[in-house]
Amino acid sequence: MALQFPRFIQGLAQDPTTRRIWFGIPTAHDFESHDDITEERLYHNIFTSLFGQLARIFLLTSGHLFHVAWQGNFKAWVQDPIHVRPIAHAIGDPHFGQPAWWYTIGLRTNGDLYNGALFLLFLLVISLVAGWLHLQPKWKPSVLWFKNVESRWNNFLDVLPHPQGLGPLFTGQWNLYAQNPDSSSHLFGTSQGARTSILTLLGGFHPQTQSLWLTDIAHHHLAVAFIFLIACHISTYSSRGRLGRGHIGLYDKINNSIHFQLGLALASLGVITSLVAQHLYSLPAYAFIAQDFITQAALYAHHQYIAGFIMTGAFAHGAIFFIKDYNPE
Repeated sequence: MALQFPRFIQGLAQDPTTRRIWFGIPTAHDFESHDDITEERLYHNIFTSLFGQLARIFLLTSGHLFHVAWQGNFKAWVQDPIHVRPIAHAIGDPHFGQPAWWYTIGLRTNGDLYNGALFLLFLLVISLVAGWLHLQPKWKPSVLWFKNVESRWNNFLDVLPHPQGLGPLFTGQWNLYAQNPDSSSHLFGTSQGARTSILTLLGGFHPQTQSLWLTDIAHHHLAVAFIFLIACHISTYSSRGRLGRGHIGLYDKINNSIHFQLGLALASLGVITSLVAQHLYSLPAYAFIAQDFITQAALYAHHQYIAGFIMTGAFAHGAIFFIKDYNPE
């Protein structure tokens, strides 16, 4: 029995109750308390593990693209998305949601799916190499780099596919991006009725696909990005006590606790995942998904149970923060 437990929780190995399970799981995830870990090594391990996670996501998505192109009916579905149900394999199992996503971002043929699968495999290799590279002493980031949160928030680029490029953005003529929107007769995926606007507030749904206008979605996400940037600066400003004593030291508390950061990130992601589940059917963003009620139900259940798992992690690491890292002084 003792051999089944790591050396840092051998004391729980002889416990005859289920307490050894419930105590063993959080102890194993409390990375700062075992394996002779240091703050620098902990940050490096977390950072490099993110590249491994990206590689796993690329492999999974590449496999989906390949199998649907190989044995699915994507080509037939593209010809009639309303009446043809997307099938993943020759055995006839449904492939909920993904063809609508691929169609929305511009994939139209099985060749496009194969090319996408190969491109994701290329990104997989890049991610693995990047993870290995950042474990080498010469390329390891410093702890100060990990804790310099504000500069990372400011490090973003907006490349807008508009005839005038980034010119209106830098000159303050943002209204040019909303001029000349697509007509109501626009045929999705073609140039018929298509115009030049990329950021609009048309409202309603596309008459053909019954999904939100892509230019409305782009406008929404760009606006949310600016709000988050402003919120980041307000948080930093308030941590110096300029918005009340309750905010003093808040920035340092977050920035110096891995568990607070992880719990906050998981809580945010969990809420967003749950909201995605709600909005996939009430505000359909993908082309033709509004007419596929089975796909809507499947995606709702999928995202809600994932949100539950993520929120459980948020509560767990939030509790570890209050037990280990929180100082009311």
